[in-house]
Parts: sequence; C-alpha cells; structure tokens
Amino acid sequence: MEFVARVVDQERWGDLLELFGPSGGTRGCWCMARRLPSAQVAANGNAENRAALQSFVEAGSPVGLIGYVDARPAVWCAVAPRTAYYAIMHSRTLPIDDPGDETIWAINCLFVKRGYRGRGLTAPMIDAAVEYARTSGARIVEAYPVKAMPGDPGRGVLSTFLGAGFTPYAENRTTARRNVVVRRTL
Repeated sequence: MEFVARVVDQERWGDLLELFGPSGGTRGCWCMARRLPSAQVAANGNAENRAALQSFVEAGSPVGLIGYVDARPAVWCAVAPRTAYYAIMHSRTLPIDDPGDETIWAINCLFVKRGYRGRGLTAPMIDAAVEYARTSGARIVEAYPVKAMPGDPGRGVLSTFLGAGFTPYAENRTTARRNVVVRRTL
C-alpha cells in the first residue's frame, strides 16, 4: 500500500469530491461544522456547505490534506490556523489562549472513506498535517480527539495523537464524548 498526502487546492477539488461522495463526508457537513457558525451550517444544507468549502479552496485558504492510497483519495484531514474555525474560537468549553495567534493551527477533522477504514491511515495523516502546519509557519498544532471509540470518529482517537507526539493540554468535560485538547509544539 502506497500512501501519500497532498494539500487540497483547486487541482485536487475533484479528488475531494470523490473522497467525500455526495453526502459531503458526514451528514452534508463538507467539513464546515466548525468553520462556520452551527446555525449557518444547519441552514446551508449539503449543497451550500459544499459551495462554502469550494469557496475556501478557490480562495487558496488552508483547508486540509487528502491522503491517497495507491493513488486513490482515501483520507481527509482538516488542518488550518485555529482562527479559521469559528466554533473553536467561540467555544464556551474549550480553553482558547492567544485567540488571535495565527501560529496555532488546529487539526479539526479526520475522515476515512469507507473501504479504507481500519488500515491505520489516521496516524500518517496526522504526521502529514503536522508537517504541513510546520512548513506553513505554525508553532503549535492542537487537536480535539475523543478518549476512545465509540465517539465522534471525525475527531480522531486520543491514543493516535499521543503516538504522534501530542500531549494533553485540557479536557472538555461538558460533553458525553469527553474530547481532550492535545497539543504538539513544533
């Protein structure tokens, strides 16, 4: 199995469409659930969320990476400056220090296409996301994984992030999922 990760840009938009499928990854979100206010994401629906993601890609904004397995799009990782994520920056439960700091990046979502799940692809995607953030000027990368499955698979699992050199920073105890904020200093 050959794995390679690439930054999403206009040339890779078709690959992202193939990866997410008609449902936009999960429930028509198109990875806008934390980038836009939740009421806007809900009101948008599938087509408008897809258009919103496409507008970020067309503008050249950092949105994330596609992981390819044997040249086929198989994995998505949303990674961008933390300030790009409305829901994170306006969270009442997450600790947000240095709110205007563009050098703190966030891994906000991991999505593995059906048929590729269970192959250990999230660990190399996290490594690729950290490297992308580093080369883009990040000094810290944070993420919000769940402690264990079952949970929100789109956030990743804590043990995978710990294995990638992240350390616990804080815990969101107000949700049943018990997300942990983890960080890796670059």
